[in-house]
Amino acid sequence: MKRSHFFLVAVVILCGVVATSAQNRHFGLPFLVTIGERYGFMDVNCQMVVPAKYSEAFEFSEGLAAVKIGGKWGYIDERGSVVIPPKFAGAWFFSDGLASVKLDEGSPLWGFIDTKGDVVIQPQFGMPLQFSEGLVEGYGEKNKILNIPLGYMDKSGKYVVRLDEPGMAIEFLLGFSEGLARVSMLPKHADGSVGPSKYGYINHSGRWVIPRSFVGADDFHEGLAAVTGSDGTWGYIDKEGQFAVLPRFEAASEFSEGLAAVRMAGRWSWINKSGEVVISPALEAEEVGTFHSGMATLVHNRKIGYINMKGEVVIPPTLDSGLEFVDGVAVLEDHSGYKIMDTSGKVTCSLSRP
Repeated sequence: MKRSHFFLVAVVILCGVVATSAQNRHFGLPFLVTIGERYGFMDVNCQMVVPAKYSEAFEFSEGLAAVKIGGKWGYIDERGSVVIPPKFAGAWFFSDGLASVKLDEGSPLWGFIDTKGDVVIQPQFGMPLQFSEGLVEGYGEKNKILNIPLGYMDKSGKYVVRLDEPGMAIEFLLGFSEGLARVSMLPKHADGSVGPSKYGYINHSGRWVIPRSFVGADDFHEGLAAVTGSDGTWGYIDKEGQFAVLPRFEAASEFSEGLAAVRMAGRWSWINKSGEVVISPALEAEEVGTFHSGMATLVHNRKIGYINMKGEVVIPPTLDSGLEFVDGVAVLEDHSGYKIMDTSGKVTCSLSRP
């Protein structure tokens, strides 16, 4: 099956299980589209600024997009010019000026290149990763086993945080956000068994700023992070580890533009940083997204719609697919092709499939 470039549904679904979600990626313009069996890029005026000629491609991130040319991966700029020649067996998104790549088709290991295409960190990770705030979580090789969480590496390829604690083992490492990274560790017993894991937060020096005390946890956004304890309810803590919003939610997502989506009694609503419901759950939606440009997505019966910060459903959940807003516009897709929509819900242009 050909890879879909619309990540929205996957991202939205993760809102309800933020503890296991991957680091969020917010892609840039132009938009990735498919024409026939090929990938290209469309601007906000529905003009193809990069022809659909690639067998595979990823969205733009930090001004570059990974594309597959002749069986190898390289990178292009927004005009379609090849900036990094296709010479990699695998490629990922740029973040913090570096991108994860796989050099050898016969090897499972990934390293990092800079924007010139030079390898700055040799392949040693079992999967593609992304730098954030100058560090990357190192899922490397240990005792010939891949994807073992080892610590955090800087851009020189040096492990600067190891988190070696007697009787403890790292379960998960997540990227840094607003100066802190969430880490899950579990106790290792003498008989080889392990105990229940707990999340806490470390700073760039590897010091525990917020002790391990949470069963689940999300990244910090706008000064708050969603966490849950053993009872399964979610609330929000500040960077001192104190609850700013007491746990009472079935699920909780990150704050964006001052609001966060939470689920109570099976219904989604949005709260402010005081925990007050500002958009009531008077809508049918199995999942919802975060606000961008004043608009958030709704998913109902596998269809997508949009709601504004006044709680008005601008577009009912009738669309087959749609992305989060970027610079005040969103791209929609249906059987006929692609459309650009502004924050009022007006379709400003369209691109029909041949």
